[in-house]
Amino acid sequence: MGGQIDLRNWMDSPHNRWSFQHVSEIIPTVPILNRSGYTNVLPHLDIDLENVSFVAADGSKTNLSAHLERTLCDAICVVHDGTIVFEKYFNEMRPESRHLLMSITKSMTGAALGVAIGRNLLSLDDQVTAIAPEFVGTSLDGCSVRHLINMSAGTEFVEDYELYKLPDSDHPLIEYERQSGYRPLDGRVAIGALKHFRTYPLARAHGEVFDYRSPLTNVVARILEIVNGISFNEVLSRDVWSPMGMEHPADIFVDPVGFAIADGAMSCTTRDLARFGLAYLNDGFVDGTSVIPQRWVVDTYNADDVSRRLYAKSWEGTQSEEDLYRGWFAYHNAFWIIEQAKQFSGLGIFGQSIWIDRPSRTVIARFSTHSEPLMPTVAAEEMRCFEAIANSLVASN
Repeated sequence: MGGQIDLRNWMDSPHNRWSFQHVSEIIPTVPILNRSGYTNVLPHLDIDLENVSFVAADGSKTNLSAHLERTLCDAICVVHDGTIVFEKYFNEMRPESRHLLMSITKSMTGAALGVAIGRNLLSLDDQVTAIAPEFVGTSLDGCSVRHLINMSAGTEFVEDYELYKLPDSDHPLIEYERQSGYRPLDGRVAIGALKHFRTYPLARAHGEVFDYRSPLTNVVARILEIVNGISFNEVLSRDVWSPMGMEHPADIFVDPVGFAIADGAMSCTTRDLARFGLAYLNDGFVDGTSVIPQRWVVDTYNADDVSRRLYAKSWEGTQSEEDLYRGWFAYHNAFWIIEQAKQFSGLGIFGQSIWIDRPSRTVIARFSTHSEPLMPTVAAEEMRCFEAIANSLVASN
């Protein structure tokens, strides 16, 4: 199937059913490696969850087995209290197969930022331009690192996935995706994602409102390169993949000038995604060792009044079918905080999830290839599915 797929169509359904497991065959990638020699081995205890029931998008009763088939799941791994209790693969995916994370890459970036802050390499209140002078004179003048990671910078950029239906347009979103490797350049000069970012105007003062814009996370990655003195994929290798004891190599694709795209370009295996979620469930500890500073992880799932207020403000005066997200608490440190101190998630378009529920000590990693980037009713059903799984596990203890 791969011979029919290229940069023009790889995100389109049904091509994404193949391409999301074969990104490195379409776009240049760089590796993210565990060089520690340590693997965080997770015990297995199979629990039959196939018949766990919940309400489907159409209001009918469904179960896990039917839901996974119907919603184009590629893989799911459920970890309860540190043990893999359910794991299933579809669409020719296997435990060693890598799958595109999409925007869960942002959550990985957030973890690396937390590590750098823990080492006193920078602070959230540092000015972006003081660390990265290449952004002086751009929309990031006066912007802090906090504004970037929490999506409250004032940079003008409209992230509307309806524009995916107009792949030949010159809208800034489509032009950005050309310069970041998602789409062909079609004769344009390759300047890369960061230089393209420097052309964006200022829409409002920094810190006024939450507004989700993927390119902001690439600037976080650039800052991490500068303060660490190594490339972003090497930052992830050293500070995330190695100390977390990941089982398999990951990779991340690069833009036309070789910069690793932090907003959604990483691929990894399902179990390794679950290991990442488990580290957050355990307040940054892996096998008794602090990997992500506990203070950073606790701050992430607690969020703060500023993130809560800016998130709520972003919904004022809007009418949207995305009511699932409207009722959540905040977006903070590159995670969606569903319920403060209890439940949070990294999410990626086309159905990627790492869901963490602290009261039940449950982590669920799921990869999918939905037919559209955003499918709010399906996403809401998936959240009900995750909660039903967690409730079932607690009840069976």
